[in-house]
Amino acid sequence: MITILEYLAYCTPVVFVVLSRVYKLKFNRLQGTGKIPDIQDAKQRQTLFSVLAILSALLIVVIQSEFFFQS
Repeated sequence: MITILEYLAYCTPVVFVVLSRVYKLKFNRLQGTGKIPDIQDAKQRQTLFSVLAILSALLIVVIQSEFFFQS
């Protein structure tokens, strides 16, 4: 039986991917405007959320495989 916490855990990588996409669009929109701190901030946040999406997805796979092999 899947609990609400499992649904939230499965949604976490998706949320990080969406946030990464939002900051990529912001980065693309800021290109050529000369707002260097805003451009750097958008790129750093895009990278941060991309890494968090990958790490959270890998964590879910590791945890699920551990539970799969236990039973």
